[in-house]
Amino acid sequence: MVQRWYVVLLAVLSAAVIGVGWFRDSGCYSTATTVSFTLPMRAFLLPESGRSDESVIAFAGAIASEINEGRAPATYASNAAPLYGVGVRQGVLVAMPNSGGQWSSMYSRADIEIQIVGATREWVADTQGKTIERVLELSRDRQSASFTSPEGYITASVVPLTGSIQHISPSRTEQAMSVLSLLAAAILLGGWAAVEVDRQLSMLRPRRRRVVLSRLIENWRSAGG
Repeated sequence: MVQRWYVVLLAVLSAAVIGVGWFRDSGCYSTATTVSFTLPMRAFLLPESGRSDESVIAFAGAIASEINEGRAPATYASNAAPLYGVGVRQGVLVAMPNSGGQWSSMYSRADIEIQIVGATREWVADTQGKTIERVLELSRDRQSASFTSPEGYITASVVPLTGSIQHISPSRTEQAMSVLSLLAAAILLGGWAAVEVDRQLSMLRPRRRRVVLSRLIENWRSAGG
């Protein structure tokens, strides 16, 4: 391993480059906006708003699926990790609250949560506005297509105080711990690679000797002949 110190050095330098990128990471911007669906002309805070009505929940699920281009909406529990918490740095997630277990989904409220993560506040705000407008537009269009009068439309509205955009950035302590863990892993990996390289080279040496010896014998026979 000592003879192949350059292998370990290469692994450590690669880890250092990644670590510098982590320190330069300024974080991301995140928002989670809730669009609530209620019975016609009812506020979502009222006990009889219809947010728990099965038909309203089904309608909200259909809108979410269409936003997801035909895929079923993602589900989340109250303690679920936000989008940035699972490593996403730019993306959109359209989900519905799930009160079921691990193997079954049970939608308890006619709510759609739009989670957005991005590198800039401008991108997040622009995507947020477009996605909300898309949800409200689909809600109107699908109901107008069924010849329902506007007074009978299921009402879609943005829940107040859910549209704020937050800046998420790791602390210096968290970054330092991550870099130290990365360097430790690089040293271990580099040490293993150095041993493996040395082993492979040691296996090649006897083969090389035999090849050189056989060539010398052939040359001697040719010269003697």
